[in-house]
Amino acid sequence: MRHPMAAPTSSLPSLMMPCPVCAGRMAYHGHRPVSADVEDTVYACRSCGAELIRTSVRRTTDAKPAAA
Repeated sequence: MRHPMAAPTSSLPSLMMPCPVCAGRMAYHGHRPVSADVEDTVYACRSCGAELIRTSVRRTTDAKPAAA
């Protein structure tokens, strides 16, 4: 027997973040390198202009071949 869902599933993207100031929608604003291995991703609120900065380790795209 299946149980009914408590709340309907959201059609919003899973990465959407609410603004910590006004609960509006945050949008990707850009990214900037901090060091060789770290970068900041900046999100800005569409309503009030507040910014949220997310610092993360930068992914390396160049794979070094193994020595034979």
